[in-house]
Amino acid sequence: MRDNRITTKTIFSQAQERKEVFIKKTKEKITRAEARKHLAQFHLSCELLKVFKRFFPDLLSLLKQIRDPRDQRYITYQCQVLLMTRILSSIFYISSMRKTSEEFNSEIIIENIGYLSCQELTELPYWETINDYLKGVDPDELQDTVCRLVKKLIRSRAFERARLRGCCWQVIIDGTQLYSSREKPDGKCLHRIHNRGTEAEYTEYYYYVLEAKIMLHPDIYVSIMTEFAEKQEEAEKQDCELKAFYRLLKKLRDRFPELPVCICGDSLYACGRFFTECGNAGCSYLLRFKEGRIPAVYGEYRKLKDLERNYQEEEYLVPGKKKGQGKKEWEEKKVWHDYVTGIAYEGHQVNFIERGESGEGKYPFYFLTDLPVTKRNVKELAEAGRRRWAIENEGSNTQKRHGYNLEHRFSHNYQAWKNHYYLIQIGHMISQIIEAWEKLWEKVKQSREQKHRRLLEAWKQERLKECMAKEKFQIRFEW
Repeated sequence: MRDNRITTKTIFSQAQERKEVFIKKTKEKITRAEARKHLAQFHLSCELLKVFKRFFPDLLSLLKQIRDPRDQRYITYQCQVLLMTRILSSIFYISSMRKTSEEFNSEIIIENIGYLSCQELTELPYWETINDYLKGVDPDELQDTVCRLVKKLIRSRAFERARLRGCCWQVIIDGTQLYSSREKPDGKCLHRIHNRGTEAEYTEYYYYVLEAKIMLHPDIYVSIMTEFAEKQEEAEKQDCELKAFYRLLKKLRDRFPELPVCICGDSLYACGRFFTECGNAGCSYLLRFKEGRIPAVYGEYRKLKDLERNYQEEEYLVPGKKKGQGKKEWEEKKVWHDYVTGIAYEGHQVNFIERGESGEGKYPFYFLTDLPVTKRNVKELAEAGRRRWAIENEGSNTQKRHGYNLEHRFSHNYQAWKNHYYLIQIGHMISQIIEAWEKLWEKVKQSREQKHRRLLEAWKQERLKECMAKEKFQIRFEW
């Protein structure tokens, strides 16, 4: 039996005319014996420790700096042990705090966490101890920890290739609903009424969060700032995603005043105040646009596109349907880009980009930006705009569906629940680094759950004190 490994191989056209071709992912056969042999040369617990030492050397000191609200006379576990246990629970894809206590009930894991936290341990804190501690921790302190970790990643210069046009960093924003219930959990939740005016009418209560993630690599999108949409006691209207964004943007600029940023989002943000706030904050923007969001801008683009003549088209040859004896026919595919610059809207000059491709069921993508658009960079900007979906796939959906259980209510206390959220972001940050480490998984085709299960099993079997290599090492990523 053989496993199929996805690798990158360029498909060249043999046509007389020179035509560009897509980079096509083809399958290279890797036997299961080869996969076992590849993984056997690594001690995964040590490889995870290398990730900590290479990219997160300040994590332990940052966790120690968080204010401890407990009475210091009755402390058994230092704060970094409690926080590190919760972070590792996310890395190992453990679905609840109770299961964390069960999975970590191992002499070797207790020793490893003590080694990582610089405290000699004979037991680990029970899940209720961690929850009680998180009730008193200020969430702003954990947000500050997240920001400091991201700043360290940026300064490591390992992700410079991720900069848009070699200059600014893409920060992708999107809101997502978390825990929901028909029973009101507390006074901070939002609500919506379903089936209004009918016998089936009911009220749904939920938590909502706006997340900003910075792109460091095509497979690494880490949290850089979080803003919770909360019910304000004196406000007549509920909080919303746009209001949360304006608060988030101010916090982002306070923490990263000199960072060159390009804000990416969906068409909800295409409005005059958004353009003004970004300009005041010194941020560029690149937004997905839909026709009905600002009809005046879309109408102006339709009028000017034929006059400016910026249309450009590229032809590609791609493998098509299979024919006899397993061979594939070559199909021609067209991708076009068009743009108009300097469209006036409420005192702002916006640039409009269109990207489309041939094929049944294909529809064009539209983008608004204040970045300079030319025939040379329009393709790059359009591809960058399409990365907005990554915050849903690599961010919210991954954390909800692939082991982090983001929608689970880890605590009935709202402040503790927020702290759980920040610690999940730190765990996801570390997880993405080790998932993208090319050397570890280049000959292994496994799901994320399988990879993280292997990590947990390694932590149950390998002592960090014994297996940590002292020689120099490098962590490389495939671009």
